[in-house]
Amino acid sequence: MNGKVGEIPAFSLTVRFNGQLSCDCPYAEDGNYCKHMVHAHDAGRIVISYTDKSTVLNQLELTEGDKLLNAGKVLFSDDLLQDVQMAIFATSERLTFNDIQRYHGPVLKLVDIAENYIKSNIHWRVEFTGELQRTEIPEIPVDAIREALLNSFCHKDYSSGESNEVAIYKDRVEIYNPGTFPERLEPRDYIERVERPVRRNPKIARILYYSKDIESFGTGLKRIADACESAGVRYEFQKKKTGFVVCFYRSLGEDDLKADKKPIKADKKPIKTDRQEKIVEYVKNHGTISNKEARELLGLSDSTTKRILKEMVEENILIIEGERKARKYLLSAKE
Repeated sequence: MNGKVGEIPAFSLTVRFNGQLSCDCPYAEDGNYCKHMVHAHDAGRIVISYTDKSTVLNQLELTEGDKLLNAGKVLFSDDLLQDVQMAIFATSERLTFNDIQRYHGPVLKLVDIAENYIKSNIHWRVEFTGELQRTEIPEIPVDAIREALLNSFCHKDYSSGESNEVAIYKDRVEIYNPGTFPERLEPRDYIERVERPVRRNPKIARILYYSKDIESFGTGLKRIADACESAGVRYEFQKKKTGFVVCFYRSLGEDDLKADKKPIKADKKPIKTDRQEKIVEYVKNHGTISNKEARELLGLSDSTTKRILKEMVEENILIIEGERKARKYLLSAKE
């Protein structure tokens, strides 16, 4: 890349990358396109309806002839170009990790996986409101988490070949995007006043806007800030030489870090219940769930996912069908 990192010419190179033809790249299954088009149509942001993937991609200006543009590959193809690496570190330093996972695929699939990974590995508190109604509240607003993840993939420099990252520490959660912040601008410019956005990936941003995954151009940082301030959560936007970080500080004080490195007991039951409810809802919608599907749904390691599924079988929530790699889980008769 020519010039200093973050200069406008660097953005221009990435914009050109969006519109270039992709090399050999498999189309995703029809369901990915259909789901996206239904969301966009229901949101009232496009008038075209789903017919077939070739027609849809052409109407969305993501193909040239019978080949995908790079932006189309990022959005709809299972390709190594777009990936996310996620880790849980044992302390507040980037040294020993307790878990590390890596996934590749279409952008929105990666956003879902990363969101579930964070939600499954942060603390939730329980509040009871009238007649024993329970509300579970995360230590970091879910809306802010998803907005940060969408921004991370929307503004990534895909020509860098680097991975998006999610790092969960004892005292914070960091979402890293390998795409530098525009030079001469600061994150506060987009929070304290209306600043014109610098679009690194305009085709990707446009499609995510159509499906209402992002609300409008240039408002993501303010939405994150507003959600955190409403919830009383401290946050920070960090400009790096190689990219950009959204940092959410967790509700752990110094005494908590020194005294106990395990989640507090009050959090265990809500997290378990939340995970089981997600699996049950998935099976209701899809009929069955495999270990791989549950792992991606929850954003957990293989061993943890197997333990959760085993517990749900023992509790007569699920039943097993098939053996080994062909094994599927169905809802039991009581469900």
